Amino acid sequence: MRRVSLIAALTLSLAGAALAAGADIKAEMKAVVDPATTTIFAVGGDVDPANGPDAAKVSAARWAEALAAAQKLKAPAANLNSAENKAKGPVWAKSAADFAKLTGDAEKAAMTKDGAAFSRAANDLGDTCTACHSKFKTQS
Repeated sequence: MRRVSLIAALTLSLAGAALAAGADIKAEMKAVVDPATTTIFAVGGDVDPANGPDAAKVSAARWAEALAAAQKLKAPAANLNSAENKAKGPVWAKSAADFAKLTGDAEKAAMTKDGAAFSRAANDLGDTCTACHSKFKTQS
């Protein structure tokens, strides 16, 4: 009987840890990822050369804001790419890897003030977020 109780307790503990990890991701998305990506998407539109000659006139302060936003996404990208989270399957693993790569691309583009590259990274990041959320984010 003790063995059954121990197994049950262990199973509940693991399930609780998995739920807590999911809650941590939700909290991190709300507190860090949402505001940072909002900035990246907005600046991506501001600096997109397809939006005309004013794209090249984005202020240094706006570029600094874009860089800071991209850098804030490094920790969430590492979290999404953890072994524990990658165990959620190949779709998760690809989305998380793409998120990390595109975050790095946005950071590099912001450092060099490359509007075309930043805009491309922002657009691709938005597509990655949308695809991942359509599969994994519970809609309420």
